[in-house]
Amino acid sequence: MSVRTGTVAESIVRRGEVISIVHDRALIRLEPAPGCGACGNRGSCDSGDAKSRLIEMAMPEKAQAGDIVTVNIPAASLSLAAMLGYLLPPVAMLVGAIVAEQLYSRDLAAVAGAALGLCAGVLVARLVSRFVFGNVATLAACHSDTTTFKPGETP
Repeated sequence: MSVRTGTVAESIVRRGEVISIVHDRALIRLEPAPGCGACGNRGSCDSGDAKSRLIEMAMPEKAQAGDIVTVNIPAASLSLAAMLGYLLPPVAMLVGAIVAEQLYSRDLAAVAGAALGLCAGVLVARLVSRFVFGNVATLAACHSDTTTFKPGETP
């Protein structure tokens, strides 16, 4: 993951390959972050950027499957999305447990309220992230390339 600073806002810049395009929406496989190649956990890591990620985004330029693209994601949007995803579900779970326990005065009700709150929090976080953060990534460059894209290679 590289962070570019400048007069605009900081952004995360990643290279990827266009996998498919359907109705001006492209499925792009992003390369893993450069730091993941040097990490000792690269074979067993599921939480970091060790594996290539698939994203779907609007394709403003003429691109074809197999093209190599550069994607910019504002760092502030990524931080806000992470906070939303990691904070909203547990808070909703606690609220659900407290409300259910206050209404029914039973431990089972608190457990059920916690489960419903967690499910509601995850659902709301996914919906908000899809509608608010779904279009923050922008295409910085598109390069038709005849070479095969290998996740992790340097540009």
